[in-house]
Amino acid sequence: MFLACLGSSSQAQERREREPNSVYAERRAKLVAQADGPVVLWGFTGHEEISQAYVFAQEENFYYLTGHNEEGAGLIILPAIKSGDPWSGPREFLFLPAKYPQRERVNGVRMSPSDPGIEARTGFATVRPFEEMRATVERLAKLYPNFQTILPYEKELGGYPHEKAMVDWLAVAAPRARLKDVRAQIGALRQIKSPGEIAFLRQAIDLTLDSHLAAMKMMRPGLYEYQINAKMVEMHAWGGSEAEGYAPIIGAGPNSTVLHYDKLSRKIEDGDIVVLDVGAQFSGYSADITRTLPANGKFTARQREIYDIVLGAQNAALAALKPGMDFCGKGNKSVYKLAFNYINSHGKDLHGKSLGQYFIHGLGHHIGLNVHDPGEDCAPFQPGMVITIEPGIYIPEENLGVRIEDDFFITETGYLFLSERLPRDPDEIEKIMAAAAKERAKPEKTEGAENSHTLDDGPGSAAIKSLIAKYAKSIDDADPALAAEVWLDSPDVSFIHPLGHEHGFEQIKQNVYKHLMGETFSERKLSVHNVAIHVYGDGAQAEFYWDFVAKFRKDGAPITTHGRETQLYQKIQGRWRLVHVHYSGMPVTGERQGF
Repeated sequence: MFLACLGSSSQAQERREREPNSVYAERRAKLVAQADGPVVLWGFTGHEEISQAYVFAQEENFYYLTGHNEEGAGLIILPAIKSGDPWSGPREFLFLPAKYPQRERVNGVRMSPSDPGIEARTGFATVRPFEEMRATVERLAKLYPNFQTILPYEKELGGYPHEKAMVDWLAVAAPRARLKDVRAQIGALRQIKSPGEIAFLRQAIDLTLDSHLAAMKMMRPGLYEYQINAKMVEMHAWGGSEAEGYAPIIGAGPNSTVLHYDKLSRKIEDGDIVVLDVGAQFSGYSADITRTLPANGKFTARQREIYDIVLGAQNAALAALKPGMDFCGKGNKSVYKLAFNYINSHGKDLHGKSLGQYFIHGLGHHIGLNVHDPGEDCAPFQPGMVITIEPGIYIPEENLGVRIEDDFFITETGYLFLSERLPRDPDEIEKIMAAAAKERAKPEKTEGAENSHTLDDGPGSAAIKSLIAKYAKSIDDADPALAAEVWLDSPDVSFIHPLGHEHGFEQIKQNVYKHLMGETFSERKLSVHNVAIHVYGDGAQAEFYWDFVAKFRKDGAPITTHGRETQLYQKIQGRWRLVHVHYSGMPVTGERQGF
């Protein structure tokens, strides 16, 4: 885990990037233009889960309308003023928990109604303590016969207890009001994505593509499903994803036929087919991408046959994908029917029967703040929607499941293929896996490092290996000029070591190279081994163990230390530069005590 020096802050720090306040205000305005009374919503309270692993994430509809991602908030928005409107007060209220310093010492600073500039920060002209929300509803209930909220209903992904609690609360605060469901109106708005939402979805998709490519390269018999998952989740987090959009599905062999398999406990065997349905979440927006891989890098004839049928079904749907088409199971505008008919007319099971019976789910769905965002199967596609296309065939008798899933943005005339960078063609998949297997089989050494074994994970690793060698030599020679060829000369670089945290290359030159190496030691030797390099686009991470031997200048006494180091590199104008180092010393084997 990287260390970080964080200064104390009196301002709450929300986890997600978000859109401008004006975007959320525009959504609220569109919503109340359809309303015939106050719209009343709660955000999640933070008490929905008691698990120690629970991480707060806002109720989707509340977040969509407010951009607020802290617990315990409420919202009231009133319809636009019309003649005879009985209410002359504010048209929007955001209710936040009052300041609670004792709790903030445990959970961190939160926004409160008393914060200076809270109106500008939230985009609401009226921000009140949450304790005033009930009294406000009671006053409005005397003036308006109708209220709108999200009425409870059972759904696959939960939400029902929260919705029921909200309605029960409203029934007490406004007992005579007629409650109407506002879910459909919010859902209709959510289907058409704003430019900001598209940007967040693209980021989530790009991170997911990177993780799938990494999984493709490391896939081999002998690994466990959870090890593939660990690599993918690591890459998501490294790129800024706050979580996965759903529980990752990595199913090998018989598990490939289970749609929502999430145990991730099976050892991957030679000859297995492996379904990887994993999507990153970024700023609350979720990708949803699936690939199916041969565990040993080569599809069997039967696996290839079924894979080609699924790919053909996806391509048949894409050939017709445009505004006006739909996911419906009937009618002449259905891309589902096109995919199903392709599957049902190609190939047979072991008993000579058509394969349509093994396509056991819909063809796709909307994505956004939820991986299954609002959207009806029989509603026509419209420009601005983002959907998945995911045909599949699952034959338990053969331990053979294949699914291919990609994400698409509907345009005025067709679609944009958002996940096109990730190969679907089986020949290309086999080629990538074969190249990775060949690379794994090569014994590699890092230039200038002793007994080095390197995990090479992408283009750019050779350049970084060379920089690590220069880095080691710059320590040996106490040479800041050589170090300048490795480090980014910027105040933003950082070096964490047992003596403290220096910021900026000028300080590193003084504190590390001049003082520590040049003045403290008369001789120095840094040896690097067990190097692992992971390249993620224009960023890279290098990890290795080191041995350091030296003599103190003062009395010639020897010192030997060992440690583990993590380095972060960034590609800037075509050159890789070192931007962060963190190392930790291990027990001293000589007579003296460490640095």
